[in-house]
Amino acid sequence: MTDDIDGGAGGIPKRFRDLSADVREERLVRYVVKQLGLDRHMDDIMNDDEVLAHSGEITRPDLMQNPAVLRALEEQIKRQFSGYSAVTGPDADDSSASG
Repeated sequence: MTDDIDGGAGGIPKRFRDLSADVREERLVRYVVKQLGLDRHMDDIMNDDEVLAHSGEITRPDLMQNPAVLRALEEQIKRQFSGYSAVTGPDADDSSASG
């Protein structure tokens, strides 16, 4: 009867490994989002010791595709371009443009 539950006792270590991977990924996501909020470049963040130490070559692309990271990137782009006019580029003092 107990053998039907997650393959017996062997399922418990697997659950802890999965949980620790999820926690590690969540911490990395929070770190990347925070750094993006500080207007750091994504390439610089992905080469940080924190990211390199807690992720592998396989998990880094997954990290970059995480919805929270993508939202943070989108917000960073919006902030960077908020000072631009669609026609003239960076907003400048209009009084110097006429005359």
